[in-house]
Amino acid sequence: MTRYKPKKDSLVEFNRKYANNDEACEEYFFQIRYPDGYVCEKCGCTHYKKITGRGYCYSCSSCGHQQYLLAGTIFQDNKLPLYKLLLGLFLFFTANKGISAMEMRSHLDVNYKTALLLCRKCRILMSQSTADKVLDAMFYESDVTYIGGPSKEPGHRGLATEKQPYLIVLSTGQDNRYPEYVKAKPVAVDNSANVNEMFESCVKMSPDRVLNTDGKTTYNILKDRMTVVNQKVDYTDKNHRLKWLNTIIGNIQTQIIGIYHGVSKRDLPLFVNEQVYRYNHRKTGRNMLNKINKYLRLSSPMPRKAIIQSLDQAMASFTA
Repeated sequence: MTRYKPKKDSLVEFNRKYANNDEACEEYFFQIRYPDGYVCEKCGCTHYKKITGRGYCYSCSSCGHQQYLLAGTIFQDNKLPLYKLLLGLFLFFTANKGISAMEMRSHLDVNYKTALLLCRKCRILMSQSTADKVLDAMFYESDVTYIGGPSKEPGHRGLATEKQPYLIVLSTGQDNRYPEYVKAKPVAVDNSANVNEMFESCVKMSPDRVLNTDGKTTYNILKDRMTVVNQKVDYTDKNHRLKWLNTIIGNIQTQIIGIYHGVSKRDLPLFVNEQVYRYNHRKTGRNMLNKINKYLRLSSPMPRKAIIQSLDQAMASFTA
C-alpha cells in the first residue's frame, strides 16, 4: 500500500483566508505576540487602543506604553505589508525542496535585497527550531560528506577537497529501514574528537543501540557506549547499510546545487540546515502555519548586520 505525505495547506486556501484581508493577517501576528490576549509589558493592563498612522502599534489604556506588533521577533522593524510577509513565510516553509531569493522576489514583487533578507531569516528560524533536537532511536547511520563548491585545483577529492566537511547522523526505526530524523554539523576536520562531541550533544547512546558506519576509525571512540558496526560498505549493493543516509545526503547536495546554484561558504550552514529541516518536517502537513507561529514567538530581533556577523562567527568556529 502506497504511503502519501500528509497534505499541506494549499496556496488557494491560504489566499482565501489572508489575501486582501489585513485584519486576518494582523490577527495571525497578534496571536504570536499575545497568545493569551493583550497584556502590557510595563504595567500588566489588558486593555489597549490601536494607534493609527504608526504601523501596527498598540497603546496601553492604563499607562500609555506603546508596543509594536512585531517588536522582539526576528522581523522587528519589518517594512513589508503583513500579507506579503506572511505569504513569504508560507511559501518558504511549505516549499518541498526550497525557494530562491530570485523566486521570492518575483512572488512578492519586492526587490532582491528584501527577498534575500526574508529567505535568510526563514533559514535562521529553521536552524533555531532544530538546534536542540536530540536523536533517540535504536539504530543510527553516520558518515562525513563534503558539501560546497569544487576545489580550485582539479583532481582534489575526498579529504583533499576544499568543500566543507559535514558530519551527518540519521536515526532509523529499524536497522536500515524507516528513516526518521537527520542531524548535520559542519566540522573543521573529520576526526574522533568532532565525532565524539556531536554524538554526546545530539544522540542518545547506550550499548544496545546500533550505529552503522563505513569503516572510518574515527567512530571507534564510541564503541564503549554503542554497538558500532564499523565495516567497509559495498555501495554497489542497493540495500547497503548506509542506504538511507546516502540517499538523504545526495538529496541535500542536489537541492542546494539545483535550486540555489552558487552558495557562499559563509551561508552554506543555513542552506544545509534548511534542507535538514525540510526532511525532518516532511510529515508536518497542515500544521505549518502553527509551527511558524511558534518559531516567531521564540525568535529575537536580528537585523541584516547582526546576521552577517553571526554567520562570520559561526564560519570561524568550524574552520579554525
